[in-house]
Amino acid sequence: MNASRYKTEEEKAKFREILAAISKLNHKELLAYWMDQEVKEAEMYHKLHQLSRDVNWDERVSKLFLQLYKESLGHAEALLKMFKEMFPNESPPKVNLPALEVELSEERLRDMVYHGDLKDILEYLMGTEKLAHDVYQYLAERTEDENSKATLIWLANIENGHYQKLRNLYVTLFGTEPEE
Repeated sequence: MNASRYKTEEEKAKFREILAAISKLNHKELLAYWMDQEVKEAEMYHKLHQLSRDVNWDERVSKLFLQLYKESLGHAEALLKMFKEMFPNESPPKVNLPALEVELSEERLRDMVYHGDLKDILEYLMGTEKLAHDVYQYLAERTEDENSKATLIWLANIENGHYQKLRNLYVTLFGTEPEE
């Protein structure tokens, strides 16, 4: 599992610790955890959509952020539906684990949009989506539970789709491949 987004030894150790904790979740907890992560991702894309309309970026950027917001929210809803089908009359448990992906505060998002370079922002988001894909894939390869494996593969494919959409926009806007 490549944790290249994490530069310091402390960040890498924390990443490994979170990953180990996630791999120990049962299917019910795993669904609840990823549901919460998809909601947080949707909130981030929604905020990026709002902020990107305030700056002079190509309108395709704002539209993609809105699309990714809607998709992430849809994924959270699909995970909730899956949870309700598998565990009728139960509520998703609260899973107190930090996100593997770096969560950006509204202040940090605002700073990135108003002072950052669109290239850097898209590269950052592609890295986040790629990390999520790699984590889902890694966990899917190591789980014995077939329901968890299927869910993780589905989630990996979703994150790969987000990555591809961001990458395609990057190539369209800048005419070059992103640095990976």
